[in-house]
Amino acid sequence: MLRGLKFHFDNEYITEPVSYGPVLLWQIGDIGCDPGYVVKDHQQYCYEITCVVGGRGLIAGSGGEYPIHKGQLFLNRPKENHRIRSDMVEPIRYFYLGFDFDRTYLDATWKTVKRAFDECGRPLADDIFEISAVFSGIFDEMMGKDAVTKEIIRCRIYEILLLAYRAFTQKKPQRYLSGSESDRHSQLVYSVIHYIDANVCAIDCLQEIGSQVGYSYTYISRLFTRVTGRSLQTYYNEKRFDKAVSFLKMGMPSKEIAVLLKYKTLSSFSKAFSNHFGVSPSEYRKRLRQQEEGAEPPGSPGPPETPGQG
Repeated sequence: MLRGLKFHFDNEYITEPVSYGPVLLWQIGDIGCDPGYVVKDHQQYCYEITCVVGGRGLIAGSGGEYPIHKGQLFLNRPKENHRIRSDMVEPIRYFYLGFDFDRTYLDATWKTVKRAFDECGRPLADDIFEISAVFSGIFDEMMGKDAVTKEIIRCRIYEILLLAYRAFTQKKPQRYLSGSESDRHSQLVYSVIHYIDANVCAIDCLQEIGSQVGYSYTYISRLFTRVTGRSLQTYYNEKRFDKAVSFLKMGMPSKEIAVLLKYKTLSSFSKAFSNHFGVSPSEYRKRLRQQEEGAEPPGSPGPPETPGQG
């Protein structure tokens, strides 16, 4: 772990980029910075999309240095200088994707995307298409590899780049809305669920969801309980614990997990985890390790099932 970083989930393929047809993957990951940390000035060897999921800072690229904050994207191109400075009060956390285009496989669509990136006048855009959720999906796939993992990652990398194309060319998202008047409440609850699923690690407090969907938190909370039969807080906690389990499987220290999931202290995270699963994070991790090694003693229970798993 580099000094100045809370955590760094880095997947680097610089010596041998992974080929996904028209796209070459050089690097993908997740970085949480300490206050004031600086990613030193360097020249880009590939395209890079930065997706800020927490805090704020300054980022350098085409046209100079830009303030950037949670919910924004930044595009760097090959041979541009790149630098990131984390804010002293609200330290930055961001996902990143380093890639290039394989000209051998560029069809009309990918030529359009490449041209748009090359000619992009303003490298800063809002993440109106929730690209952060697609990044999270890729990281989840990297944790549980199977026969279809590479294909799913390929599709999600394509999705990131195609949605980034729309974001940087100022295409507005078209949202699905039910035509039935009676479905409005269900549609609003669906929007809340989607927001939590996509941003569980970036939500500082549940009250912020209200501003995201355009209603007061009190109204949303009551409606959520009426429609789903459980409280908004319960659903949010379940998603946090799902993510905690994913981080444990990655081998991430409990202290870092507590920070990522917005717990004030490690002890408050451990207590909440134990109350939910019946075992501490360290015991859960131990059981995971025993399962992987096939060394679990007969009759010993495995990790408790996370909500939603059959």
